[in-house]
Amino acid sequence: MKILITYKRSILLSGLIMLLFFLHADAQRRSNPFEIKQRLKAMHITDTLTLDPVVDTSLTATIKEPTADNKENQTVTNPFEVDHIPILRSSISKKSEKLKTETEGTQYSSRFLLWFLLLSCALLAIILNTRSKSLHLMSRSLFNENVLKLFQREESKGLGSYLLILYLNYFINISIIVYMLYIGSGLSGGIKVYLIIFAVIMALYLLKHFALYLYGYIFPVKKNTDMYNFTIMVFNHMMGIGLIPLNFLIVFAPADIANIALWIALIGILLLLALRSLRGLFIVSEYVSHRLFQIIVYLCAFEVAPLLILAKTIMNMS
Repeated sequence: MKILITYKRSILLSGLIMLLFFLHADAQRRSNPFEIKQRLKAMHITDTLTLDPVVDTSLTATIKEPTADNKENQTVTNPFEVDHIPILRSSISKKSEKLKTETEGTQYSSRFLLWFLLLSCALLAIILNTRSKSLHLMSRSLFNENVLKLFQREESKGLGSYLLILYLNYFINISIIVYMLYIGSGLSGGIKVYLIIFAVIMALYLLKHFALYLYGYIFPVKKNTDMYNFTIMVFNHMMGIGLIPLNFLIVFAPADIANIALWIALIGILLLLALRSLRGLFIVSEYVSHRLFQIIVYLCAFEVAPLLILAKTIMNMS
C-alpha cells in the first residue's frame, strides 16, 4: 500500500513538472508587451502624402526617400540636445580672459608711477625742511602782486637750486596728469610713453622761458618779461605741489574716486592758468596800446603753439 502511495506521488510530481515546462515554453513564444524594441528601422517614409480630395492638388507634398548615398551620412540626433552652450561658454571665457589681461596691463602700466610720486614727495620734503619760508611767500604771491614783486627781488641775485627742484616736481606731476588722460582714452601706456610726455612738456617750458628772455632782450621790455617769467615759474611750482595728493588718488584710488580727483585736478589747473594769464595781462597792460602786435605774436607763438605741439605729439603716439 505504501509503495502504491509513493508511486502515485511520484507520477503526480512528474506531471506537474511537465505542465510547468510546457507553460514556460508557450510563454517564451509569445511577445512581451513591456519589451522596448527598436522601432526606427521599422519606420518607412511613404512615397507621397496626399491630402483630402476636396483640397487643391497643388498642396500635395512629396517626401523623397533617402538614397543609398545619403543613408550613411544620416545620423539620429537628440532634438533636446543643446550644443551651443559650450560655444557660448568658450566665448564668454575668452572675453573674460581678454578683459582680465587688459586690466592687468593697465594696472601694470600705472605701477611705475608710484616711484615718480615717491620721488616727488621726497623733493617736497627737502624743500619743506630747507626753504619753508620761501614756500609761504610763494603761496601768498599767487593772489598778491606786491608779494610777488618782493619775492622776485629776493631771488634776483640768482635762481636758487630749490626753485629748480620745485620745477622738477611740477614736471613729474603735470606729466602724470597728461599720462592718465592718455591711457584713460583707451590707449596703451608704459614708462616709455610717460618719459616721452615728460620730455616734451619740459622741452616746451624751457623753450618758453628762453623765448621770453630773448623777447625781452630784443625789445625794450626786459623788466616785464622777467616778471612774467618769474610769475609762470611761481604758478607752476604751486600747481606741482597741489597735484601730489590728487595724483595719488588718480593713479591708485578706485575708479569713482579717481574720476572725481581727476576732475578736481583739471579744474584747478584751468583756474591757475586763467589767474596766471590775468596776472600777465596786468604786467603788460602799459604796452597794450602801442605794442599790441608784439603781444599777439607772443601769445600765438608761446602760449597757444606749445599746447598744439603737445596735443600733436600725443596724437602721433596714439
